[in-house]
Amino acid sequence: MIEFVKMHCNGNSFIITKDEKITKCSFKKLNQNKDLKFDQLLIHKQNDTSFMDLKIFNRDGTPALNCINGKRCIKALLNGDKPIAKNIKATVRINDYKELLDGLTYVDTINYHIVWESENLIDDDFENEYQKTGKFFNSDNFNLNIYKRNFGDKFLIRTFEAGVGETLSCGSGSSATAFVIFRKNPSLDKIFLNSRGGQMICYKKDDNKICTEANTEIINKSKFDEREYF
Repeated sequence: MIEFVKMHCNGNSFIITKDEKITKCSFKKLNQNKDLKFDQLLIHKQNDTSFMDLKIFNRDGTPALNCINGKRCIKALLNGDKPIAKNIKATVRINDYKELLDGLTYVDTINYHIVWESENLIDDDFENEYQKTGKFFNSDNFNLNIYKRNFGDKFLIRTFEAGVGETLSCGSGSSATAFVIFRKNPSLDKIFLNSRGGQMICYKKDDNKICTEANTEIINKSKFDEREYF
């Protein structure tokens, strides 16, 4: 039996376990069970507070390099296992960025992001835009973050993650987007970034670091027989 915790952060869903046997399961079968469905799977050793041994997998089984909201959930567990934890902080270092054609910006947060400002966040064809952007850069190993200024220091965002598709939230994507917004609006040092999953508060910590705050929630603690998912 595999013991796990299911958690949410701004609608981002995670399965957290210390049992590596879960990687032998069919990820497709796991995600057909609503109690096990996830955006990312996190394999975390209980005493690993530095995340050095953290293993991250996307919904389609591909490995991910980083997961800020997932780490935020683990941090909440390590801080006391509360069902709902408020304003859990995480800091993201921006390793590199480059302004591209057509208003796109490339941002490296360990995960790779393309950030794009748009006047329209309702367009149902953004999934196609993600595919076209991937073909343009000859890669599918990036996340596309599309944002719009709502008013003042409040912004809206949608994110399409590699290996997942559109998600309700993305910690590193929100951080990458906040970095671009701060560069374009130097008078701002704090913004409220609203995704379909909820609100994230973003601060400019310094020229290459973004600090974010968001809530986490424990949805379920349980276990399952891995043999049913081979």
